[in-house]
Amino acid sequence: MGDRPVRVLDLGSGGGSFAGQLTAAGHEVFCVDRRPDRVAALEARLRTRRHTAARVESLPFLSCHFEVVTASQSLHLFAPGLALTEIARVLRPDGHLAVAYNVRDDTVPWVRRLAALMRDVDSTAMSGEYGTESIEMLAESPYFRDVERKNFRNWVPITRAGLIDMVERRPATAALEAAVRAQLLADVGELYDGMARSPDPLLLPYQATCWRACVDHSSLALNDEEPVVEIKF
Repeated sequence: MGDRPVRVLDLGSGGGSFAGQLTAAGHEVFCVDRRPDRVAALEARLRTRRHTAARVESLPFLSCHFEVVTASQSLHLFAPGLALTEIARVLRPDGHLAVAYNVRDDTVPWVRRLAALMRDVDSTAMSGEYGTESIEMLAESPYFRDVERKNFRNWVPITRAGLIDMVERRPATAALEAAVRAQLLADVGELYDGMARSPDPLLLPYQATCWRACVDHSSLALNDEEPVVEIKF
């Protein structure tokens, strides 16, 4: 996004974590979420009243209203055909869509061992492929071009209790027979003990994968007389 403050629309804002980072960076951030209760809580967190309860597939904003639209951990939640058309419509001609997904990185040996333990009871555990289909739809959309991808690794400290709790909270773990679940959690604890260097916690690696796509209005019909509707809380 660069250092220059821009007008941003954040899609599927939820609790406002990503929007908060954008606001702290000096950008003028508008949030959209389908749940009114979440939108109502954003004013206190972000100290602004630019947030709307609406569906991304029918955005209540003028065409060409934003320089950037962001979707953090959320693009796959929207109907791609309708959502991408609406996103393109509200972007300015030189604007772009920024998409981010943050997943655990199992290229690190101890995380691969953790993944193997978990996949013994849940084949989908730590698959690391969130949002793939939505990105494919973005790349195929006539309303976007020049899709770029960048990966960033970050490390999050995790304690022994935290790692066991992370595994225990998975629905597949909860569904196991008591003896099998207890053995899995014991194996996770043993893995932690073998890798951690007390008193320091283990560092759980995450990979943030980000995409940037420029809008292309050449095949999009725009109506500059559409009303702006902002539902404020």
